[in-house]
Amino acid sequence: MAGAQSSQFGARGLGFPGRGVAVRTLGSGGAFGLFDPESSQNPAALGSVPTLTSVFTVTQGFRQVENPAGSASVRDTRFPQLTIAGPIRGFPAAVGFSFSNYTSRDFTLASFETIDLRGVPVGVSDTLSSRGGLNDFRLAGAYRIGDRWAVGAGFHIITGSNRLTSVRIFDAPDILSSSQRSELSYAGVGFSAGLVRQFGSNFGVAAVVRSDGHLNMDEDSTRIRTIDLPYTFGLGVRLRPAAKLELAAQSLVRTWSAANSDLLALGGNGSLNTIEVAAGGEYTSDLRRPYRRPIRFGARYARLPFLLAPGGEQGHEFSVSVGSGMRFAQQRAGIDLAVEHVWRSEDAYSENGFIVSVGVSVRP
Repeated sequence: MAGAQSSQFGARGLGFPGRGVAVRTLGSGGAFGLFDPESSQNPAALGSVPTLTSVFTVTQGFRQVENPAGSASVRDTRFPQLTIAGPIRGFPAAVGFSFSNYTSRDFTLASFETIDLRGVPVGVSDTLSSRGGLNDFRLAGAYRIGDRWAVGAGFHIITGSNRLTSVRIFDAPDILSSSQRSELSYAGVGFSAGLVRQFGSNFGVAAVVRSDGHLNMDEDSTRIRTIDLPYTFGLGVRLRPAAKLELAAQSLVRTWSAANSDLLALGGNGSLNTIEVAAGGEYTSDLRRPYRRPIRFGARYARLPFLLAPGGEQGHEFSVSVGSGMRFAQQRAGIDLAVEHVWRSEDAYSENGFIVSVGVSVRP
């Protein structure tokens, strides 16, 4: 039986992967991620930030989970993205800091069995809980070359922890329950570089490459393993076929198989490379006030890196999304809303539901 505060697909490996995108990009399925200065996917996108901007994101998930142990309804609340970015006065450049979710590993696993204890069969209930995950702190900058080029680079600090609790309860009143606690902590650094190229006002291309190096893993302050993290390669396009309509698509490939041997050595089920593809658009009804309630839409497909069962098929997810937003107080503040319907599956494990995301932005 599995109860997950985040997702049952985050119970293995390093957890369920985060996305590092702002709410206005979530509304388009993630299609504008490599062009969005409020997201954390491409440091070169900071070149288009118009003024000092701070963005905070909160998400609420409502999902139905099914696995061999049964089904359940679960909820989770997260704060996956924070961005502060702005231009450098007097220079064609911008800098930004962001915090985003790298992986989430919140879950509770419960099992029931009968063991032989001094020749007497005794029922036992085992529960393993994990709380925590990995976070990505990014310091990045971008430089604009004329009106058509922007290049950028980012430095990433990847850190986090998993607080593990294991409890065994015996179905016998004269036997005391037992519990064990431990904490896994992680630390690593990464680097990213990207570019954005505009071909006129109606077409643009973006690309990013990122290396996350390796992750040092400590258990209760003792080094137990080093885990190799993936390279990321991304390519995106943006097109404006009409004055009121903008379309985009992007793909991200991550080499998660680099961590496979390390996770197998830790007793896990290994990891596989992933690909993520997103396409979407934004329709603006009022060109004089494009910041007033645009309509965003999109779809996304992605492979999941960590196997739930050894030798099983690779998990995947598909989602469709819609969103909108508005600016007020002379455009110094804003709010964005996105709603995603998500389907995930791997062998006998599946889940589907809705994820509601709200982003609040301030431009002092």
